[in-house]
Amino acid sequence: MLNPSTADNMPISILEALASGVPVVSTNAGGIPDLVADNETALLVPVGDAAAMAHAALRVLGEPALAQRLRYNGLACAGHFAWPEVFDRWMSAYRRAASLCPRP
Repeated sequence: MLNPSTADNMPISILEALASGVPVVSTNAGGIPDLVADNETALLVPVGDAAAMAHAALRVLGEPALAQRLRYNGLACAGHFAWPEVFDRWMSAYRRAASLCPRP
């Protein structure tokens, strides 16, 4: 999956690709480096560098071991964003926010 974003916070398309076992090549725009790790769960390239994106895509196609590692690590990464993993963290954040609100 190629993600040539110039600005992005947390693209769901990347999470969907990871959860589907599809290797990801993306720019390192915005919060994307906080979502995936370069050369572990995805290949990241500089924003606007089409040659670097093409090179990274060809690496994934030409290096089966790299593609397999990205698939395996990507599936594990996507699991951290599944609802059973996220629910308790969301509830904790809501409880903290609610405790800051004055009671009538």
